[in-house]
Amino acid sequence: MRPSLWHQLQRGVGRHFGPTAAHVAIQPRLPWYWRSLILLLLLLLGYAAGYWQFAAGDLAALSAKAEKAALETQSLQAKIVHYERQLQVEQAAQVSLAKELAALQEEDMRIKEEIEFYKNILKVAPGAAGELRMHSFKLSKGAVEDQYNYNIMLMQSGGHDKLVQGQLNLVLQGTRDGQTVSVPVGGTPEDQGIKINFKYYQRVEGSFSVPDDMTGQALQANFMATGAGQPQISKKMDLPV
Repeated sequence: MRPSLWHQLQRGVGRHFGPTAAHVAIQPRLPWYWRSLILLLLLLLGYAAGYWQFAAGDLAALSAKAEKAALETQSLQAKIVHYERQLQVEQAAQVSLAKELAALQEEDMRIKEEIEFYKNILKVAPGAAGELRMHSFKLSKGAVEDQYNYNIMLMQSGGHDKLVQGQLNLVLQGTRDGQTVSVPVGGTPEDQGIKINFKYYQRVEGSFSVPDDMTGQALQANFMATGAGQPQISKKMDLPV
């Protein structure tokens, strides 16, 4: 007698799941160390992605700060250039004002000297005879080395009825080969003197150069009146350094 369909199913299930069923072990497809390695790689990738996002944000902030610092630096440099130009303009103006002030002071002194000079000329005491004197004696350096300019003013104060005549001798004093020497300056080759002829005043101007073989030290000015045996006026001035 053939078993029924139900009994056949029961026997089939009993062979697979019953006490007599064979035991089957399910093995994983990958070993544990590969799974650990994959897990570690996934963790590293996650960390790298997070760090990249953080670094990208930090780099953007640093770039923004660097750009801002560069703009501020450019602004500061522009201000520095502006202030330097202002300072240069102010310094140039100060130099110009200082030169103008010095020129005005020099002009003021010259005018005061001229006023005093003309006062002395016009001052006439009753019965007073004319008095000859050297009102000024100035030396200045010339345009080239060892060249000097002289400016001498002779005047007669008091009475002016007498004509002043004579000769102004200029002598350069110095040393040559360790010896004291004197060299005439100005005048003509014949008399080496400057002719003087005036009633009120006479200005004598000129220039001279120190000889190459001589060390100049001073300039001596002697006025010798016509017919006199001794200088009536004598004055010496050191050469300016």
